[in-house]
Amino acid sequence: MPMESNCTDILFARQPIFDGNNKLYGYELLYRNLHPDAAIFEDGNKASSELLINYCGGILNDEEAPYVKVFINLTRRLLLSDFFLPVHPSRLVVEIVEDTFIDKLLLDRIKQLRQKGFQFALDDYAFDNSFDELLPLLDYIKIDLMITDKDELKSQMQRLEHDVLVNLEQRPSFLAEKVETQAIHEFCRDIGFELFQGYFLEKPQLVYGKKISNSSEIALQIVAQLQDPEITIDALSHSISRDTNLSYQILKIINSPLCRLPRKVNSLKEAVVFLGLNQIKKWSMAMVLAGNSGSSTELFRILLTRARACEIFAENKGYENPDSFFTVGLFSAIDAVMMADKKWLIEKLDLAEDINRAILKEEGKKGEVLKYVMALEMGNWEMSQKMSDEDNIELFSAHEHAINWANQLCKMI
Repeated sequence: MPMESNCTDILFARQPIFDGNNKLYGYELLYRNLHPDAAIFEDGNKASSELLINYCGGILNDEEAPYVKVFINLTRRLLLSDFFLPVHPSRLVVEIVEDTFIDKLLLDRIKQLRQKGFQFALDDYAFDNSFDELLPLLDYIKIDLMITDKDELKSQMQRLEHDVLVNLEQRPSFLAEKVETQAIHEFCRDIGFELFQGYFLEKPQLVYGKKISNSSEIALQIVAQLQDPEITIDALSHSISRDTNLSYQILKIINSPLCRLPRKVNSLKEAVVFLGLNQIKKWSMAMVLAGNSGSSTELFRILLTRARACEIFAENKGYENPDSFFTVGLFSAIDAVMMADKKWLIEKLDLAEDINRAILKEEGKKGEVLKYVMALEMGNWEMSQKMSDEDNIELFSAHEHAINWANQLCKMI
């Protein structure tokens, strides 16, 4: 079934690939942009890049088949570039399209990528001798049945097997594309095909989700980096500076009456020196999320209040690392902010385990404080009865101070 959500972006289409027992083996990812039923593009490099980014950076529910192979076309230019391949090598099969120019440069690059664990398939193979040097490096040979003479197919495969494949250390698997009928499926299986793809088995499925823009991808990276307790002033300044809008917002807030600094600050490094790492980290996380979401300001007001209340309460109780309580409060509704699955996002940020448990399960000391603060937000007085009178006073005081702090900050975002 297509994976739909309240986000309506078409990320790509994927067509299942099955083995001889009709068991799911993998998916081929298909570019989709303007038209949901066809790949319409003028630039193969751009289409391949966007497809890979949408798959790797798009926020979607990929729990249906998280361990099957993923087949994707990459152009010669992308293969030769330093284009980052963020999919784990064990999952990715790079398809080399039929019009790719094969030379030593490309062959060496493929050998290099194979050493890292990537696998390769030759798309739309027509038994052309120009690909002979490539064949020893392949894990799959894909044959399009719509453009291949079926009367000669069996003899061509036997000839290839006898002349070339029998001498290889690793024999590539044959994958039949455009299997449209049961008769064709049985024919292909009888002559040696091991994998099958086509409308007879299943049509391409549209995959919906939320496209992650370049700025949003950077945003998630920044938020993840901000969790590093060992981050230096230089590293933090560099990380924030990657997002121009975030840099501007930070300097705007720092030079506002909210901070009451003795003089104007002109650089991010100065800002960190004046206010300290923890303060800058908190504001950066809040503004990164605010700047990369379609959510309302009111949601951020609630989250900032919640985060600050958690932190103040932890400070007053003398708990260790009160800034981590701020993180728990801020990310407690990250799914509503980024319009995505909370567990997926939290895993993406690679937070400490106690923070993960607090956010996802409200467990541990941090989770307990989060529950108290959220109960106060919702007027759940039953929860307050479980706290001592002293803690109730601390909680109400923390929440009141947090409201004022969040209101001031929201004016600047």
